[in-house]
Amino acid sequence: MSQNRMGAVVSATVTLIIFVGIPYLVPSYIPADLLSQLTNSGFDLNGFINQMMIIGAITAALTLAGGFVNPSSVASLLVKVAQAAFSLIFMVVFLSAGNLAGLGYTEFEVAMENMTSLIAMDLRMFVYISIGTILLKIVQVYLEWNEERIETAPPGRIAP
Repeated sequence: MSQNRMGAVVSATVTLIIFVGIPYLVPSYIPADLLSQLTNSGFDLNGFINQMMIIGAITAALTLAGGFVNPSSVASLLVKVAQAAFSLIFMVVFLSAGNLAGLGYTEFEVAMENMTSLIAMDLRMFVYISIGTILLKIVQVYLEWNEERIETAPPGRIAP
């Protein structure tokens, strides 16, 4: 097995462990009183964890696929762009606390004794920065792919 493929397998395995295995185990380590407080506040912990696990599994699959395609092929470009897109989706889900439609803005109600507090987290600026960063990453991926394609063209022929 080539070093590129072996690296992809190792990277995909680590991604699966971090973004699927650990989130799967997290609810069993949360104390019951904290879990009930989260449920009462309107935070959907199971939905949030499921979203993170789905994104992690897709990212691991893309990482694995990226190691098995020719770096100068169109499939390689598509895999790398999809990886960048899923990293953006991950950031939005994470910063929105599972509310993808909120794009970085989310609200929770916390009830204690005779008082209810509304907590609003507005992290939209970080989402916008992430969008800009990912767009620049996509441009970088395209330029690297185009350079790889030109380098692998037969001698005396410029790649289309």
